[in-house]
Amino acid sequence: MIRVKTYISHSSIHGIGLFAGEPIPQGTVIWAFDEPIDQRYTPADVAKMTPLMKTFLARYAYCERGTLVLCGDHARFMNHSPQPSCGNDPTRRFTLALRDIAKDEELTDNYSTMEDSWEPFAGIIEPERME
Repeated sequence: MIRVKTYISHSSIHGIGLFAGEPIPQGTVIWAFDEPIDQRYTPADVAKMTPLMKTFLARYAYCERGTLVLCGDHARFMNHSPQPSCGNDPTRRFTLALRDIAKDEELTDNYSTMEDSWEPFAGIIEPERME
C-alpha cells in the first residue's frame, strides 16, 4: 500500500500515471505489500481465472518470487522508466524513492529490475510488454 501522498493523472509515459502529492525525500518508503489491500496470486490461482481477469493482471500485476502481485491502490499506475525515481530496497520488501522527488513529479520504476521472470505463468498468462 502506498505510504506517501500521491494522485493519478495523465502521463506522458503511458496514459495514466502515479504522481507525488508532496515532496518525497530520497530513501522514503513509497510502497509496501499490505494484505488484504494488496494481493498475491499463484499460477494455480491464475489458471482458474477468466480471460478478462487475466488481461487485467497482465496489465497491472508484476511477478515476484513465483507469484503475481496486484497493488490494490493507485500504485498499479506506476509506469516504467529506464531512469526511475523509485526502486526496490535490497530485501525487495519496499519500494523506495531513489532520489528526492518533487511534488507533482511522476513516480516511475524500472520494470526490468523490479520484477522477476513470468516463467511460472508460462502458458497461463502473458505479461503486457513495456512500450
